[in-house]
Amino acid sequence: MIFTRLLLRARSHAPRAVWAIADQGINPAVQLALTPYLLGRLGKADFGIWVLANTFLSLSQLVSSGAGVATTKHVSADLAIGAKADAISATRAALTIVLLGGTIAILLTWLLAPTIARSFFTQMGPSEHIAPIIALSGLAAAIQEVDNLYAAAMRGAERFDLCAKIEVPTRVAMGVVIALLVWRSSDVYVLFVDLIIMMAVKAVLKALQAGRLFQSNTCLCPSTSGQSIRRVLRFGVWQWLQSAGTALFSATDQLIVGSLLGATALTRYSVCLQIAQYVHVIPSVMMQIIFPRVSALGPQLDPRRGNEILWSATALSTGTALLLGIPIILLAYPLLKVWVGGSFADDNHWLLIVLVSVHITLAINIGAYFVLLGSDRPAKSAGIVLAAGTVQSAFAIAVAPFGILAVACNRIFYALLTLFLYRAAKFKIHE
Repeated sequence: MIFTRLLLRARSHAPRAVWAIADQGINPAVQLALTPYLLGRLGKADFGIWVLANTFLSLSQLVSSGAGVATTKHVSADLAIGAKADAISATRAALTIVLLGGTIAILLTWLLAPTIARSFFTQMGPSEHIAPIIALSGLAAAIQEVDNLYAAAMRGAERFDLCAKIEVPTRVAMGVVIALLVWRSSDVYVLFVDLIIMMAVKAVLKALQAGRLFQSNTCLCPSTSGQSIRRVLRFGVWQWLQSAGTALFSATDQLIVGSLLGATALTRYSVCLQIAQYVHVIPSVMMQIIFPRVSALGPQLDPRRGNEILWSATALSTGTALLLGIPIILLAYPLLKVWVGGSFADDNHWLLIVLVSVHITLAINIGAYFVLLGSDRPAKSAGIVLAAGTVQSAFAIAVAPFGILAVACNRIFYALLTLFLYRAAKFKIHE
């Protein structure tokens, strides 16, 4: 009976979930496909620098004060009551915040790049090789957040298909271009510059698509309305804090590995992480459809119905993670042997097993995370995630001298501490 109810609910949301998976799953898929080729052409040291560039890029949410998620929240709530003008105002205000934060990030990374390279990443290679990558990371992050902002607006309108129809072909094209560039040249800096240019084109396409969705190109212009900006920041600041906690989990350990253990160790860690993260990415992008849905229901959402949504989302995301993760754990050695090579599999199959186990545990929290955001309780989510990320990062620094397997095992602290999200997300039922 329970399984039948879950199946019926899953089928009713399946089209949006499929588009969401295509939208946010294509980039990890392209990176996964490129990894053996890039590793072979660049070598472990330069591939490690490429990984470092993408790790900095994964921190982009820190420059936008949570404006993207706040856009999804406000657009979904505004459109639910027919207030399209307010949805456009929220999008424009978020654009102002993103552009301001992006400008600050560009200036800071450009000015501080040599110092950061000399102080923290000497194990990665000569600072003159690392500093240019760091200098460009602020620009890359700013462009990515503009892209994320307009994608968030379309998700708020529950038009996951519009995002995917741009994201999928452009990401595939970007992968092809990167492969061709690597074939002609092995310069990581050139690769990163071309990646930034292609990201900018993709961001423009999404901005134009959002304008067509809202039937107004005013959403392409920043806002000067203090009221609209404050409205976005009231929700976004909590998401910014949560993004800091998420970044501590998703990126800090890679930065620690690169800083303390060098480019070769970072390459090993990143390759295994690319496979393991799919165990969490797939159920996460499937379940994100409940965020704008819960937000659109707003105060009309019955607490019992809210708890049913929470339980169903948790069961579906956990079940999906188990279906994906258990085969990878059982086939870790042959999978790495076929994908990268026998010597790599000999050294790293246990690393892959540990990372997959962590991401299975982490998937338990997906439903609770989106329910908290959709029901306008970002402060609770932010507090738990930030605390978990801080603890995990502190332990990562402590255990890094023991090797990358110890760093990977340390990730379980974050996964276990964020289990408190489920309790925080439960709706109180008053008899």
